[in-house]
Amino acid sequence: MADTDAKRAVVEEVMEAVMAGAAGSIARHFAPGATISQRSNAEQSDTPWFGRMEGEFRLHGQEQARAFFDEMLKRTSYISYELRGLVCEMDEAASRCDWSRRDDKTGTLITGTTMYWFAFTSDNRIRSIETIGSIHSVIPSRKAETVG
Repeated sequence: MADTDAKRAVVEEVMEAVMAGAAGSIARHFAPGATISQRSNAEQSDTPWFGRMEGEFRLHGQEQARAFFDEMLKRTSYISYELRGLVCEMDEAASRCDWSRRDDKTGTLITGTTMYWFAFTSDNRIRSIETIGSIHSVIPSRKAETVG
């Protein structure tokens, strides 16, 4: 039970840090050689607001993990998010997060959901994270009309 609680605490800390935009010291939770795989349905839209980092990334230590999360957080900031459950069993965990964000340049509002799957090493460090994001809506900013 204590092992599951430790993994649950790691997932909660990583999820909160990423969604709140403050990576803090989460790099310490990643095993050397950890992989992060990110995919989404963003390619279905031509809008330039989605500065995504899709693909598979291998993190060769804490410095590289810190740099990866710093870059990711520069490209993504959420105005709201809600963690929607966490399941942790043996050496794996899964979580879901609903979110919304606003593009700073255009004011476009984007809402979506991301699923997260975590795999752990025997010493409770993250071996891999797989994410699949789904954008639900893209609402363009309404420009103020001038009365003439």
